[in-house]
Amino acid sequence: MYRLIVELLQPFPVLCLLMAVALANLWRKRAETRGRLLLLTIPLVGLVMTCMPAVAHLALGSLEWGYPPRADRPPDVGAIVVLSSSVLLPDAIRREPELEEGTLYRCLHAARLYHRGEPCLVVVSGGPADTDTSDLTLAGVMHDFLREQGVAEEDLLMENQSTNTYENATQTCALLRRRGIRKILLVSTATHLPRAERCFRTQGLEVVASGCQYRATCLHWSLSDFLPSPQAAADVHRAFHEWVGMAWYWLRGRM
Repeated sequence: MYRLIVELLQPFPVLCLLMAVALANLWRKRAETRGRLLLLTIPLVGLVMTCMPAVAHLALGSLEWGYPPRADRPPDVGAIVVLSSSVLLPDAIRREPELEEGTLYRCLHAARLYHRGEPCLVVVSGGPADTDTSDLTLAGVMHDFLREQGVAEEDLLMENQSTNTYENATQTCALLRRRGIRKILLVSTATHLPRAERCFRTQGLEVVASGCQYRATCLHWSLSDFLPSPQAAADVHRAFHEWVGMAWYWLRGRM
């Protein structure tokens, strides 16, 4: 009960409730025409629904459930390929670049897979971290982090030119073809795997997908799962980004 009360008193659900009350009052008084009220009601209902944890769970699940978590490394893969997300750039306070949450989870997962078998090639893929800092690349920051996690220097290979998922695939596959590698273990965030795997398969590689940072794992179907929250809104946005990205890649023949 305490948790439910705390969630009810959060700014996001309180503001949504106040908007709903104000809209209901407008309908009651009929101060506006029915058409104008519908123009306000429909977007509000859509906004509230896309901010519900239950809706976010289904949206993320549509991407994640086709890729169950796996902790094994097939013995016949020639390389582990880790895709970047982003990094936190150095500034007046942060003296060294740091892995952003998504990239951090991907690297940690890749390091675990690396240590669950004989040493193998690990490819880190990600281009310039910032146009004003040409010498700093996502792959470079990932490389240094994986070295700290015990991945041998001779087993690390950097692809540091790509700027999106499609280029991750084309640039990495070019490096792997020169080494005669045809089968890879692809590591990325679970929601990103559908788009990433299709891109790599289109390049002619045999791909075993291994996801991390799963979000659509458990839903209790309680009242709190239907209270609007900014986290749920962010999750729906993340899922929508991936579906739009896949549609765009498909139209352009990238997957």
